[in-house]
Amino acid sequence: MAKINILLADDDLIFCRLVKDILQQDGHRVVVANNVNAARDATSQEHFDIIMLDMCFPSIKDGFTLLEEFHEAYPNSTILMISGAGHIPDAVLALKYGAQDFIEKPVEPPELRERVNRLAQRMSRDQESINKFASIIGIVGKSTIMQEILDKIHKAAEFDTPVLITGETGVGKELAAHAIHRLSKFAHKPMVSINCASVPKELFEAELFGYEEGAFTGATRSRMGYFEFAKDNSFFLDEVIELPLVLQAKLLRVISEGEIQKVGGKVMEINTRIISATNQSLEQAVESGIFREDLLYRLNAIHIRIPPLRERPEDIIPLARCFVKDFCQRNNIPIRDITPDALSYLYQSEWQGNARELRNSLERAMIFSDGKDLELKDFTKGAQHFNVSDCLDTKHTLREAMRVFERNYIEFHYRQNEYSLARTAEKLGLDRSNLHKKITAYCIKEEEE
Repeated sequence: MAKINILLADDDLIFCRLVKDILQQDGHRVVVANNVNAARDATSQEHFDIIMLDMCFPSIKDGFTLLEEFHEAYPNSTILMISGAGHIPDAVLALKYGAQDFIEKPVEPPELRERVNRLAQRMSRDQESINKFASIIGIVGKSTIMQEILDKIHKAAEFDTPVLITGETGVGKELAAHAIHRLSKFAHKPMVSINCASVPKELFEAELFGYEEGAFTGATRSRMGYFEFAKDNSFFLDEVIELPLVLQAKLLRVISEGEIQKVGGKVMEINTRIISATNQSLEQAVESGIFREDLLYRLNAIHIRIPPLRERPEDIIPLARCFVKDFCQRNNIPIRDITPDALSYLYQSEWQGNARELRNSLERAMIFSDGKDLELKDFTKGAQHFNVSDCLDTKHTLREAMRVFERNYIEFHYRQNEYSLARTAEKLGLDRSNLHKKITAYCIKEEEE
């Protein structure tokens, strides 16, 4: 059984010493807090798998108020309430207020071990369920808001209605699109997708709608566009805000009338399910005149906003464990655990890059870790920076060395700019189409969210 991190919040010093000794014999880590403020300080500094909470602290009138406070503030922690003998009504009420179990003093060591181990096993099963669901859907989240989003994804997948997914970079918009597709009637086909920011504006129409032979100079043969490839399938348009105005009217026609027209060709009927995503405000884009209001209304038939991790910190720990398991399985290595100190670091960190940054941080720690479990020190190694010496190899010719440098330099800035083609191009002083060609030529891949 996995060893867990436990907070014991009780003002009875003898009871605390007894419980701590028993649970530490089983390999668990136990932190003792003998007053309410100490308990609050401890939970603010690190993550606890189980919080053992006394019902009768002298400094508070109602133990249920404290229970409710901890349950709301730390939904990832399992709460085990402690009270004196003969308080069965309190036990029932404690379960109502969010406790997972209730134990009476005095407690015998076998019973204490049985209760704690049972809670630990339940937590382990919950994590396995989360990982199993993630392997099917590709999204992890036990927060209330993520459960609502998952419910929305299930319902959206039942129909062909357009879906707009919004949220900051790295929250998992593409994963949500894939989840909708996997649950839809088109799941037997791979979803068709395009990043609108990566297509040169002059090629947009030909890429999306295709063209007939002779439609323009250089069109020596007919070519299918993305929409035709997406016939009877899901079509994901990432960064849809980058779609030129002139083509927005044609996209509106696809949604409204189910028709497309190749460049130089005839109108053809098409059935495709449009899923779009953006990390910017389409409402502001409408006000600025760069996005059609009528198209926004059609794309926004079902709106799924994925909040950043800072709005759902209770998802950080399940995500972290899922990412570690995924990394270990992909690399065929034993699955590692994360120490309590490291979990606390992850829980308290500001993940500006959201789930993508969290995944990258964990994978970097896995690479640099030399222990069985991931420890706090592993997250301070291998920080992202660009080192010219990493690109140098005296065996290379000058031309080869320049190519290695260019590839690594572009990849570094592409990653630092969260895979935004526009921002990376601006940083490097290149136009977007030229940068896109180099990224393609060097096979630089964007990591999945």
